[in-house]
Amino acid sequence: MEETLKIITGQGFWSPLLWLAAALGILLLAFFLWSRGRREYKRGTEQELPFLSGERAEDPRVGASHLYWGFVEALKPFLNGLRDWHSGVITDYVGWFVVILVVVLLLVL
Repeated sequence: MEETLKIITGQGFWSPLLWLAAALGILLLAFFLWSRGRREYKRGTEQELPFLSGERAEDPRVGASHLYWGFVEALKPFLNGLRDWHSGVITDYVGWFVVILVVVLLLVL
C-alpha cells in the first residue's frame, strides 16, 4: 500500500501525504500569526483613507514617477544625456542598432 503513495523519479520521490502535511503546517502557522495580529482596525473610520509613505494621499494611485523618484534623481545627469540623443525618428534608432550590431559581430569574430 505504501508503494502506491509514492512516485519515484530520477530526482527522488514525491509523496502527496508529505506535501499535504507541509501545506497544513503552513496554513496553521499562517492562522497562528493572523490570530496574533492587532484588533484595532475599525471600518468606516479614518483608517480606511489612502496612506502613502507617511502622507495622506489625495490620489491613491502611485505612478512610476513616485516609485522610482530616487533612481531618477540619482541618474538625472545620465538620463538628461540620453534625452539629448533621443530624436524620435525610427531610422535613427535602426541605424544605431545596425552600427552596434556590426561592432558586436566584429568583436565576436
